[in-house]
Amino acid sequence: ASVLQSFKKAINERGKEQETLIIDLKSIQKNEIVGSKVSKSAIKINVIFESLQVRALLDKNGKIIDGDREKEILVTDEWIFERKINENNPNWTLIETKSN
Repeated sequence: ASVLQSFKKAINERGKEQETLIIDLKSIQKNEIVGSKVSKSAIKINVIFESLQVRALLDKNGKIIDGDREKEILVTDEWIFERKINENNPNWTLIETKSN
């Protein structure tokens, strides 16, 4: 499944449960390329993002069922980008995300 499809699925599931996820990105502490791979047709790079965020999951009545609306947490994500070598398009496509 594509990254977009995965995000849409998670959003739809929360909608069915009438839940709201709040993610407030406070600051990016670090962004670093930690790996790369070149094949005959594409280049992939792995980027680590460390950010301070406030996260809370609310039920249909606005009650917090997970997280904390006041506490900042350090979140580490790895994003994998890809670019086809033989295409004229200079843009990179986000193909995978991982949270640690």
